[in-house]
Amino acid sequence: MDYLDFIKELWKGKPDPKKAEKAMKILGWICIFAAVWNFALYYIGPFEKSRFNLPPSYPYLALIGLLLIGMLFLRSARGIKERELYGKRSGQLAVVLLVASLIVYIVFVFPRAAIPLRNSKVSIIFSIFCVLFAAQFVVPAYFGIRYLGRLPVKDSIYTGDELKYEDISRTVAEEIGRESSAPQVKYKDALLPFGIFGTFALEIGILLLLIFILERYFGPGVIPYVFMSMFPLIFLGPLVYNYIPSRFQKERKVVASYTGGGSILLFHGSWPFFRLVVYEDGVEVRVEFHRFFIPYNKMADLPNKIGFFSRGVLIRSDLPGVPSGIRFSGFGMKEILKVLNEMRNKYLAKMGT
Repeated sequence: MDYLDFIKELWKGKPDPKKAEKAMKILGWICIFAAVWNFALYYIGPFEKSRFNLPPSYPYLALIGLLLIGMLFLRSARGIKERELYGKRSGQLAVVLLVASLIVYIVFVFPRAAIPLRNSKVSIIFSIFCVLFAAQFVVPAYFGIRYLGRLPVKDSIYTGDELKYEDISRTVAEEIGRESSAPQVKYKDALLPFGIFGTFALEIGILLLLIFILERYFGPGVIPYVFMSMFPLIFLGPLVYNYIPSRFQKERKVVASYTGGGSILLFHGSWPFFRLVVYEDGVEVRVEFHRFFIPYNKMADLPNKIGFFSRGVLIRSDLPGVPSGIRFSGFGMKEILKVLNEMRNKYLAKMGT
């Protein structure tokens, strides 16, 4: 799922409380991590020698502000789970405050003299930056607020010929009983106990932290050595891990495998950071020390053909621990899509579905 898929999902997609709850939790913990990170980085980083316009009160403002926004997101997740109106309203408020905090951060970071708008060239660059910022944050925030507004609450779940409370309770209890008795199948395998965003942020965070700390004590000359030592972990590590057989692969026969790029929500990875492994009963997507297995019978329909300007194939599912949309793009997409459709049709025919 790339940026356009994400916007389309927020704009026209059917509101899913489970997805919204998960998104609010992720945003909440990201804000809490960012609060601690900005507070610590102010004292670790060499900002006293830079042109950044950070006031002495910045670390405390960042810590308190982002912690409050993070707690608001977590409160929203709880309210959405309980189908309460405050869950929607808390989430909408948190999104507005988060975008506002990003704008305030830009004002803090860039000194006034760094944006001489009277200079036509700088003015054009700054205008392009504003457009990119709006596309990356403001537009998703707008549609995200509308998406949250469409989520069901307790008073709006049943309308018209409503079910009796006893019938609803009995149905829910039966569903819970079936889920608890059914074997739990795992569709995700990860080396690190973080999501893709968390793993990537951890890698970049460790790199920056080492640079700031070592530069403070050993000077700028240490930076190239830090990059050379961290490069295998950040860039080569995920690539090597993509070729190590997963637990899904050990239980199946590989029909075909492809290396390429892709996107999951707002995470984008170019070639060769994504890997697609095709089995007889499903596909596996590998990226950033994570493996996701999607059976063919749990996968949404695939397109029959790929256009010339296609952004790749979108693999949709609704599985626990698996992103709802994973877009994969590689060389020879027509052949890749042909193999996927052939294997999927053969499996569904065999299963009689």
